[in-house]
Amino acid sequence: MPTYLIAPDSFKGSISAIQFCEIAQQVIIEKQPGAKVLCRPLSDGGEGFVDAFVYAGLAEEHKIWCSNPLGRKTKAKFAWMSDSKTAIIEMAQASGLPLLRPDDRNPLQTHTTGTGQLIQAALDLGAQKVVLGLGGSATNDGGVGALKALGIPFITATDKAVGLGGQALTQIKTIGEVPAHLLEIEWVLACDVNNPLLGENGATHIFGPQKGVTKQTLPILEKGLENFALVIQQTTGKDISHMEGAGAAGGMAAGFMGLLNAKTEPGFDVLNRQLKLNELFEQHPIDYLITGEGKTDEQTAFGKLPVRIASLAKQYQCKTIGLCGHLATDTETMSEFDALFSIINKPMDEYQAIGQTPMLLRQSLTSILGIIGH
Repeated sequence: MPTYLIAPDSFKGSISAIQFCEIAQQVIIEKQPGAKVLCRPLSDGGEGFVDAFVYAGLAEEHKIWCSNPLGRKTKAKFAWMSDSKTAIIEMAQASGLPLLRPDDRNPLQTHTTGTGQLIQAALDLGAQKVVLGLGGSATNDGGVGALKALGIPFITATDKAVGLGGQALTQIKTIGEVPAHLLEIEWVLACDVNNPLLGENGATHIFGPQKGVTKQTLPILEKGLENFALVIQQTTGKDISHMEGAGAAGGMAAGFMGLLNAKTEPGFDVLNRQLKLNELFEQHPIDYLITGEGKTDEQTAFGKLPVRIASLAKQYQCKTIGLCGHLATDTETMSEFDALFSIINKPMDEYQAIGQTPMLLRQSLTSILGIIGH
């Protein structure tokens, strides 16, 4: 009987990577009772990043109460690897879009304070390395909320503490001394975004609309990030405005790169190094990889998680199957996949599709395994 590796990203807003794995495992065991199933829920740094480490048994989960993007209380978790004193933080846990109703999304006001509180909880445990997963943010504050929570002072022209939210960045006149212990931490930013901080391809223009940015608020937020970059350059000598990846998570990458010397790394590479996926393929004769994400299009080809794991599987002559909600490409364009399927089986709007994702995934997998089994 065949061996399957289930290694998806989440379908953002509908099912987690862990739920995908559970559904796929159930269907495979029902259809092929003798089959072997290995599950590795994955994440590129956004939703499910902490779960991927905990599920694989690499880290223990810690939960705290912290601030959501609008300052309300929310419970969030991080992963702690005690042996290496490494914390895995997923900024979407405390500062992510799913924490807000659509009509609450306003990057003038949303902030990353809660992510800073998560990081502080990890530092209190003795963290010497912090891997910060960036993705799914509801914010456009350059990470200032998080950096303030960690004790970095941001001061206005009238010597007052700068407020919270994207609109407050225009008020930054100076940045106080960075606490020495923060500069001793190894900071790694796990993200798959190469966008710069500013300009037409920057944080506000590209990612702002999904966070509630309007034509009226866009210039204010862009001006705020411009000022933030200028003050960082005056303070540290670093020009973060056009650094690759600085625009990730509403410019949070820029703040951490500029003030804490953080380095960026693709989320898949961070996970792969810990999960040792190469060894998994070497130790098991895996016949089929089943992976997936919410939307598969030409952007997937530029190193997004499903294509990275599919490319790895190909090195081991493993057949690769990709599943998604919205399919806007094919196997000719993405030769890493042997087959690509949308789980949508009839006309429906996005709201219906999100609500029916578990059922649609189960139906699609049942059909696919019916083909594989003959």
